[in-house]
Amino acid sequence: MDYRIATSADAPPQIDAILVEVPQDDGPFGARGVGEHPMVPTIPAIANAIYDAIGLRVGSPPFTAEKVYLAMVEAGLVE
Repeated sequence: MDYRIATSADAPPQIDAILVEVPQDDGPFGARGVGEHPMVPTIPAIANAIYDAIGLRVGSPPFTAEKVYLAMVEAGLVE
């Protein structure tokens, strides 16, 4: 089953960023790579959106339509 990977077009129109300065011990002068951070919250955000929508935690990623449906069947939410 094909599923579409979430992109920036799927993000809400406004996101309030909170900057937290935590140095990276193994980075130069405590620095981190700039491109690494956007990927950290993506999967948990999608998992939480599914939970918010149907009230169930759906196993592990990738969160395909089939996995969501089977979790709903197992929980008795659909026939």
